[in-house]
Amino acid sequence: MLSLERLPKLFTISTKTNTMRHFLMCLLGTIFLLNTINAQKPIQPSSSEIYHSLQKLNFLGSALYVAAHPDDENTRLISYLSNGVHARTGYLSLTRGDGGQNLIGPELRELLGVLRTEELLAARRVDGGEQFFTRANDFGYSKNPVETLEIWNEEAVLGDVVWAIRNFKPDVIINRFDHRSPGTTHPLTWSAIRLLTPIN
Repeated sequence: MLSLERLPKLFTISTKTNTMRHFLMCLLGTIFLLNTINAQKPIQPSSSEIYHSLQKLNFLGSALYVAAHPDDENTRLISYLSNGVHARTGYLSLTRGDGGQNLIGPELRELLGVLRTEELLAARRVDGGEQFFTRANDFGYSKNPVETLEIWNEEAVLGDVVWAIRNFKPDVIINRFDHRSPGTTHPLTWSAIRLLTPIN
């Protein structure tokens, strides 16, 4: 049986526990609300970004740079077209670079593809272009464009290229390597251009 002397102690412990529980609930609620408020903030462009966007309204042209790998693009050209000419500019990389080499880290294959994808997305944030990819698998070096198209699944990659072109609607399509000489220039890029133009 409880004695009357112990009742104030139990009441005090219970009050402290309830007070602590209320304090923790309020603290967690406040943290949750602050995170929600910050997560919903729209990105506010700077005055120079707004000015640059307004300048782009005066130019209606668009250019799509097409190549096989993340390191095949000419970022100076993409930056010039986007920032100098104010054209809507994009880069279609047929692969994500997962078949390449990595001299600075342990990442290979899919992990290397993730790294190269992030690099391209970061480059487009800097140069102002848009980034597109296809489902083509970067399987490593090839000297034979026919082999490349077989491994890539020509129909699927062609569908991705057509989708990118129809959605981007470029006025100009740019390629870095000469598509008229398969086997002597970049074979994967030759295969990419082969998907765009019927070559006899």
